[in-house]
Amino acid sequence: MTDPGRLFMFGVYGFKPSRETVGLFRQTGATGVLLLARNIDTPAQTRAYVEELEQRLGRPLLFAVDHEGGWVLRFKAGVTAFPGNAALGRARDPKLAYAVGRQMARELAPLGIRMNLAPVLDVATEVYNPGIGIRSFGSDAKLAARLGAAFTRGLQDHGVSACAKHFPGKGAATADAHVDLPTIRLPRAAFVKTHLAPFRAAAAAEVDAIMTSHVRFPAFDSVPATFSKKIVRDMLRGELGYDGLIVSDDLCMGAVTKRWPVAQATLKCLDAGHDVLMIAHDVQGMRDAADLLRQAGADEAALAGADARIQKLIARRRADRKPDAAEGAALSRAIARKAVVVARRGALRLPVPVDAETLVVVPDFAQVRERFTFEGGPRGPEALVRRLTRGAAFARAPIESAELGALDAAVARARRVVFLCFEARRFAGQAAALRLLARTAAGKTATVLIRSSWDLDLCPKNMTVVDAAGYRLASLEAALSTSMETRP
Repeated sequence: MTDPGRLFMFGVYGFKPSRETVGLFRQTGATGVLLLARNIDTPAQTRAYVEELEQRLGRPLLFAVDHEGGWVLRFKAGVTAFPGNAALGRARDPKLAYAVGRQMARELAPLGIRMNLAPVLDVATEVYNPGIGIRSFGSDAKLAARLGAAFTRGLQDHGVSACAKHFPGKGAATADAHVDLPTIRLPRAAFVKTHLAPFRAAAAAEVDAIMTSHVRFPAFDSVPATFSKKIVRDMLRGELGYDGLIVSDDLCMGAVTKRWPVAQATLKCLDAGHDVLMIAHDVQGMRDAADLLRQAGADEAALAGADARIQKLIARRRADRKPDAAEGAALSRAIARKAVVVARRGALRLPVPVDAETLVVVPDFAQVRERFTFEGGPRGPEALVRRLTRGAAFARAPIESAELGALDAAVARARRVVFLCFEARRFAGQAAALRLLARTAAGKTATVLIRSSWDLDLCPKNMTVVDAAGYRLASLEAALSTSMETRP
């Protein structure tokens, strides 16, 4: 009999395997390990974590990480921080997408990481989507399909399994599944033509895994895709003919937990046809879920098939040449440069002089240090901006707090303002800073969108806007070189 506990992928805690973690995996039999920023300090430490946990358990595991590039990054140093999917979409070159996948695989595989939970294949729309945004390759479904397939091949040709997400596509969602359950009310034919196309291409490219989404699609089923046999079994397995690994998104997200206990959700998820059940945060929920599945008596053929798919990926160890950090950095910079566009030419002409009369306003990244990973830590991006714009005046704008402090006085004194905007639609502090600039300094401001292209609509017509499609260091450098007379 196959133990259903083998189908779990659990998030772990700490930089070293604790006695509690080892005990959890022994008790539940879980096979998958989700590494998050709370587990990653350096590449060497990450490799040591993988080796120690496997050694203490006496069995190999399927280690996975969200390493999309751009918005979703878990390493603050030691691996290449790529600009992300939106930047690749602007570059429009499958060869670059393949090269990114290849570099990622060369950097992740030596650490013992066997799966990258990427690429994101959700097709963007004109509507603001707080959970996807610049994680998408863009609104061109055919281009997203080509880039996603190339990215997948780059990973898998060099020893790391790809996991395309979030099936059947949540680019049109208007809510973030981390917070609550989105509903996409598109007609079936229109949805299939656009949003399903990249997943068809991924299946054709033999992607090793596909992750489903916590989204409700009334045109297909009354329940979320996570729990839908019609979407998982009939559409993904049947219509698309996909025979690889099917992974759930984290069952601790608000879209799930506001409606179902974690243990009950895992049972519904398994019944829908998933092979891997992901629980990232709730340790007691992990134990409860394993107990419930053992008591429920799931179909043996389904359990055995899922376990066989998991073991197949665990056994796929492939050596590749050592990663070249300089090659990765050069590739990152090249993509970032192709991504930057002048979205609106307002009253302030580019490039902006770097002198004492120019005020550079940078998000206070330290305010979100617990939520996002930044290269070199939360002050890393700021240090780069200060170096590139030395000689200019400098100020921080809050991200989460709406208290602007002395920012209004600094803006009033400046002859020109360059504002690096970190998603004003999402963060109160960035919204407050943008409103201040729009009200008092629109004609002398260049706003650089570094996290959400959809913030363009919040900028007045006479404000100059540069869209970097990312906030990794390479993206910031490329954006500033376009918008300012930066220093070498």
